[in-house]
Amino acid sequence: MAGNPFPQSKEQLLQAYRTMRTIREFEERLHIDFGRGDIPGFVHLYAGEEAAGTGIMMHLGDGDRIASTHRGHGHCIAKGVDVVSMMKEIYGKKGGACEGKGGSMHIADLDKGMMGANGILGAGAPLVCGAALAAKFRGKGEVAISFVGDGASNQGTFLESLNLAAVWNLPAIFVVENNGYAESTSRDYGVAVDGSGPSSSPSMVRSGLGPRSRTTSRFIAAKLKRKQTGTSKGSHPQARPPRPRFHRRRPGRRP
Repeated sequence: MAGNPFPQSKEQLLQAYRTMRTIREFEERLHIDFGRGDIPGFVHLYAGEEAAGTGIMMHLGDGDRIASTHRGHGHCIAKGVDVVSMMKEIYGKKGGACEGKGGSMHIADLDKGMMGANGILGAGAPLVCGAALAAKFRGKGEVAISFVGDGASNQGTFLESLNLAAVWNLPAIFVVENNGYAESTSRDYGVAVDGSGPSSSPSMVRSGLGPRSRTTSRFIAAKLKRKQTGTSKGSHPQARPPRPRFHRRRPGRRP
């Protein structure tokens, strides 16, 4: 793509395809096994959104942290979590990523920077603020990324996290995987911003955008910019003015 600030080599593009294909095959297998009743609990598949997660994750390292959604399998695979340990976890078996105690919606691998999938919509955004604050103090140019769907973008926790990240100037990226529907609620009905125009939130990505897309690269630019300028090194959250002190009530005055 002309003007792409992050051109990929043939090998990188092939690796992106392998990652997306691995996610699709993994999810298709789970679809069959769950339909047969072989899997305890419930599963939410990431099929159809492979390019969004892969395009983001191929720019990250193990030191960069991500917080996933209830559809976390694709994020796990793209972040480098072992697929065998993932499958064991989903089946509730020993040797799983969380020793079989988390299941599909709570797969985590901190060694890979995967903070975990989350069954609560929008709940990963506050966690990412904490991870981004830690990255800021470490000063190594790392970032933290929150994934949510277009429905979860209405959650108060998500909106509060956007504000907190701006107040503290955190190296955090908030990715909205906009697939058009929050279960049965259309995006046009429940969300004021469609995520496709220049006036949209600067941290919105639409599912299906490939790893070479201009939009995907725009968000990763924050990571490389901080590495080049060192803006996160040794810095602290933005100072707030002191609170005004309240005068004590004079004796004899009515409250």
